[in-house]
Amino acid sequence: MSLTDEVKRRATELGFCSVGVTGAERFSEAETAAANRTGQGLMEGLSWWSEARAHASADPRRATPEARSVIALAFPHPQFPSPSGGGPGPPAHASRASVRSERLRRSGGGSGPRGRIAAYALGRDYHEVLLERMQPLLAMLRDRGHVAKTYVDHGWMLDRAAAARAGLGWLGKNTNLLIPGVGSNVLLAEIVTSAELEPDQPLKKSCGGCDACMRVCPTGALVEPGVLDNRRCISFWTIEHRGVIPLDIRPLIGDWIFGCDLCQEVCPVNAKPARPDTQALEAFGPMIEARPRLDELLALDDDSFRARFRNSAVWRTRRSGLLRNVCIALGNIADRDSVPALAIALDDGEALVRGHAAWALGRLGGTAARAHLEEALRRETDAWVREECAQALQACGPLVVPSVV
Repeated sequence: MSLTDEVKRRATELGFCSVGVTGAERFSEAETAAANRTGQGLMEGLSWWSEARAHASADPRRATPEARSVIALAFPHPQFPSPSGGGPGPPAHASRASVRSERLRRSGGGSGPRGRIAAYALGRDYHEVLLERMQPLLAMLRDRGHVAKTYVDHGWMLDRAAAARAGLGWLGKNTNLLIPGVGSNVLLAEIVTSAELEPDQPLKKSCGGCDACMRVCPTGALVEPGVLDNRRCISFWTIEHRGVIPLDIRPLIGDWIFGCDLCQEVCPVNAKPARPDTQALEAFGPMIEARPRLDELLALDDDSFRARFRNSAVWRTRRSGLLRNVCIALGNIADRDSVPALAIALDDGEALVRGHAAWALGRLGGTAARAHLEEALRRETDAWVREECAQALQACGPLVVPSVV
């Protein structure tokens, strides 16, 4: 068995659902596209990204001059919510109680408004999971005397370009890597090595005439097939952005409180994917709720936020960012039973939370929401929050005084 075959066999044993090899030459085409889109402002808002990084990430030999091969790896992640049955629902192994809970949530009864978290973030932080899973592959290569370096998302590597050139799948119109028989519910990683491995060929496949992902995006973030405007993406606003979310974006976020899966849920390639390896998914550990109660999240203090999300990707938002997103979701769901929870948030220690809570109360309207906003306006000292309260009061409409007969 060749070293290439050994690597692929071992990767499969470790739970990777797809593995391929490509050479360590620059990803020239992807480099040009990434640099151009960065120059056009489509990546604006990502403080860690730049045109210089786009060029550097296109060169697998940047940090490993002796590199000869790139091993591209795809690992499955939890797939709840799933795109079946007219909308997201419980996984196939869900208990009767969880199925009933989901039905109650859909019907609006029983448990109150719930938000949505992107599927990839439901378990332990994937950076740690993938790094752990790659260690035996690193050991195999190093034991043979080869240099090997890992990359997982936050490293300087154009990971989708590597995966596409290694034949794992093709880049869809939603910019995600689409793997035949697997779908796009995967996390990508790479190993750059000095080993001279046998390269795979890119797949000659495309999305054809399908543009379901472009049509479903509520913000119009997919401006062209395969081109994403980061400034319109729900995932950017709910995860990467640290400050105030613009007024025109808030209503489009819906009930998403961390990330967004809409363009994947409608993708036909994801319609009937292979069931993920159960043992592979166990690497993510206990799952957090995919559809948590929004009023419960709004009550989290720093300690309870840390206890609930410290080991998950949701930790990236910090408490203030998550509660900001929760307020927006409650404003979009517009259930007036949420007024008491939002009223408490009007007194939160973070101005970011108070201002978005005010906006949500303006969306809900009604006598109770108006009373809380007026009280908040009397005591609020932050100029931006005062402006949000004033705008929310206007959104509530004129005060209706019942006539005395």
